[in-house]
Order: sequence, then C-alpha cells, then structure tokens
Amino acid sequence: MQVGLTWALIPWTARPAWTEGGHMGTVTDPAKLCDLFLRRSTLQDDKTTLHAHERDLRERAVREGLTVRKVWKEELSAFKAGVKREEFDSAISAVLAGEVRHLLVWKLDRLSRRGMGQVGQVLDQFDSKGARLLAHMDGLDSSIPQHRGLFAWLAEQARSESYNTSTRTRRTKAEKKFTGAWPGGQPPYGLRVRKGKTATEHHPKECATSRRIADGLLADKAAGTIADELNAEGLTTRRGGRWRSSTITQLAHSPRVGRADAGARSLHGREGTRTLASDG
Repeated sequence: MQVGLTWALIPWTARPAWTEGGHMGTVTDPAKLCDLFLRRSTLQDDKTTLHAHERDLRERAVREGLTVRKVWKEELSAFKAGVKREEFDSAISAVLAGEVRHLLVWKLDRLSRRGMGQVGQVLDQFDSKGARLLAHMDGLDSSIPQHRGLFAWLAEQARSESYNTSTRTRRTKAEKKFTGAWPGGQPPYGLRVRKGKTATEHHPKECATSRRIADGLLADKAAGTIADELNAEGLTTRRGGRWRSSTITQLAHSPRVGRADAGARSLHGREGTRTLASDG
C-alpha cells in the first residue's frame, strides 16, 4: 500500500495530530502549536490566492514540526487608521495568552501595513512571552535577533507602499470628480455608469423610485414612512432587500458626482435630496 500517497490525499483539516509519544491524539503543548494568519487584500487578491497562502503556511508548519491549531482570516485594510481588525487582535491575543507559541504569516505585509510602530510592538510582546512571529516568504523569524532590523525595514516598506497607493487613489478620484467622471464604486440608487462611460446617468429601472423618494423627503415626509410605503408596494432596494429608514437617509446623503459640464459636487442634507430630485 502506498501510504505516502494516501496520506498526501487527505485534506489538512482531516489529518490527525501526533503527540510527543508518537501516538495519534491532540497536541496541547503551546510550544508545538502554531496559528496561521491570512489576510486578503480586496483590491489585489482573490480567494484562490488565500487558499494558496494557507497551503504554503501549512507546509511550512510541517517542516517546523508544528501543529496548526487555528487559522485566522481577515479581509480588511491593514493600513487605514481606525479600522477595527478583530481577527488580527484575536490572533495576537492568542499568542500572548500562551495558547500557541508561534504565529505564521505568508508575508509580513499580510499582517500589518502600519509600519514598525505596530510590528515592533508585536515583536516586543512576543519576545516577552517567548513566542515567535514567522514571515514565510520574507524568510524572517523573530526568534533570530539579527532579523529584527529586517522586520523593521520590510514593515516600513509596506507602510510606504500603502501610503503611496492611497495618495495616488485619492488624487485620481479627485481628478475624476473635477472632470465630472464617476470616481469608481457603486453609484447611488437611481443612477448607473454604463460600461465604457465615465459619467452617471438615470437608471431606467430605479429612477422613478428614487425620484419618488426625493419628492417625499422634500415634502418633509419621514424616511421611515417612505420606506413603509415602498415595502407595502413590493418595491425593493437594488439588492432586492426591504427599504429601511436608514437606507432612505443614507441615499439622501450619498455624495453625487455631477456630469462633466456641471463639474463635481458633493451635496448633503436637503441639498442631497435636491440632487435626487434632479437626477432621478
């Protein structure tokens, strides 16, 4: 029987763990356990990429003689300030609580893009607990003193790349607004941007409802009342959901990019409802 081949066909999640005595069982020693942290950049990576990263890290764990305890997965920005990263916080807390002694990431920029300020804090905390951060593709191991300088350099490089990308994106959006082009993303309800076009236009299936919402708001009708009326008639949101007062309010306050000949403008409050009334 080809044991090696059969074993290779068993999914990672279905493979038994081996205890110190060589018997199948559950590994409980934190020194022999590791967690994996995976982060998907919504702009660059698809879920296939995430699966590939996990496979690489699981193979690395085997070479390190470690058993994977948990996989933390995140689809958030690791650069923007104020973003609540619950998976990141939980992964770090698990190590500091002594549940595992090792945290593996595919690359350092998958863990953080906030520079050495954040990465350095993680390294200090791990060091105080005798724990280790391993950045697989970067070839970095925080248990090696000489690697700390490399951690710092890569952390700052990741932060700089994100800052430059953010700056270019903001400038591009500002230019599109100035010229009257839609800056990207989903246009508000009642408007659309056709493929190959840069300006918004009335959405043929939504403009009548959006005009009705605008008229109701301009007549000082409560957002909740408008939502109830639309729901009673079986009208749905763009995604097929029920209308809510918060949906109506959010629509009234949505930034709107004007046509090229009108320039760009972001209208809010009562001005936002006027935009809805004029644009469908």
